[in-house]
Amino acid sequence: MPTGDAVAEPGNIAGSYAVSGWNPGSDTTGPPQYQGIAELTAWGDAWKYRGFMDGTAYVGVGVFDPLAKVLSLSFRSEDGSESGVTTLRMVGDRFSGHWVFAGVGNGILGAETWTRKP
Repeated sequence: MPTGDAVAEPGNIAGSYAVSGWNPGSDTTGPPQYQGIAELTAWGDAWKYRGFMDGTAYVGVGVFDPLAKVLSLSFRSEDGSESGVTTLRMVGDRFSGHWVFAGVGNGILGAETWTRKP
């Protein structure tokens, strides 16, 4: 269980982010295949996630390790038809990393970059 020292201050990552994403198995050197919005809200020692990607609304919960600058999220679509996990590393005002759906897609990773909105 994390100690208080391992938890980010609530203001560190809370806010809205513009999302650029690539579908599982896609070439991430090409242009993004979808755009979206992600919002992070402090929830105790954890983070609540709300997002809208490629026409679908998502909700989830996650943890942020401020020493490693890594955010790990469990997410699902609001209608319950999709679920998965995301792991993103923070560099400056951006998060970048990978996501995967549970139960579909043969475990092939998608990718996303989140840029903090002003």
